[in-house]
Amino acid sequence: MIQGPGPSHDRLRRLPNVSVLGDSRVFDTYFTGDNYAVRYGYDSTFPHLWRKAVLTGDRPTYDVVHIPDHFRGGTVQNNIVRLALTDPSIVVVVDGIWETLINKRHFLDYVERKVRGQENGSGTERRFEYSSRKLVDLFIANELSVSPRAFAERSRRLVSYFRRRRRDVVWLTLPVVPKHYVGATFHAGDYRPIEHWDECLAAINAAVLPVMESYGCTVLDLTGQMMAFGGPERALIDQWHFSPEFHAHLADVLDPLCRSLIEHGQSGDHVSHRYMLGGRVGKIDEHVVIHKGDVDDEVRVLNELPQSAILVYTTEIETVDNPRGNDRAEFEKQADR
Repeated sequence: MIQGPGPSHDRLRRLPNVSVLGDSRVFDTYFTGDNYAVRYGYDSTFPHLWRKAVLTGDRPTYDVVHIPDHFRGGTVQNNIVRLALTDPSIVVVVDGIWETLINKRHFLDYVERKVRGQENGSGTERRFEYSSRKLVDLFIANELSVSPRAFAERSRRLVSYFRRRRRDVVWLTLPVVPKHYVGATFHAGDYRPIEHWDECLAAINAAVLPVMESYGCTVLDLTGQMMAFGGPERALIDQWHFSPEFHAHLADVLDPLCRSLIEHGQSGDHVSHRYMLGGRVGKIDEHVVIHKGDVDDEVRVLNELPQSAILVYTTEIETVDNPRGNDRAEFEKQADR
């Protein structure tokens, strides 16, 4: 047998995992079409390039696991299960694009809800006038069926699960493209983001950043990375999918970042490994603290505990919650009409 470079099979199995969960920017199997000047496959994406670089290096200290999930196929809890099954030392999350793709149907839904409310109210007549400016303002004000506030709460649920188990989280923000780029190239699914879409991107980032800060997550600013790389014209191949060169750049950036986190992460015998997912038989470990307070109190309680302890809810260790259904927003095709 020829022994090539990289770790042996047994050593590979013992390496801690960095698990990536991302939307279509991580990899979209259907994004290409006749309008694309640049086409590439999974071999050019940052999870693949990153893993190849890590495992072919002299002394790999971790492995990279990519979970090819676009978030649209299930609930937040489904995504927690997908990640937890890999027992990740670090969770890398790339999310948020779908929540920003608002269109006139969201406005009509808003009007319908307001009209239903009026039927039970004073009967005062109201006028609703549509414009892209109005729609973006409603989105920023959390008045639509998709909103920055709702996205921040879903994100909180995801990162809370792993931070309460003392696992690191790396959150990649949405790259906010300049106004001149909005609608300039929109091949992905023929979606044409509306005017002022950049403000929707910024609103999502503004809503989620305090959550990441409160839970002690590591945040990678993709707007800064994109602009330093040469702007969206070089970093993107359409309105939001990364170029092959930007994928390679992200792989180079994420390696030293995660390598440092791994060095200060939890050991292989930490209690969290035994309580990553589902119920336990017998007596609960002394380092497992059952949280009986409110969600708003999670961070304070967690910060007061030693690093040897984890914070869980009773239901999390009684059963595996893997529901059927979809709590992600559904979006109408936003082709020109």
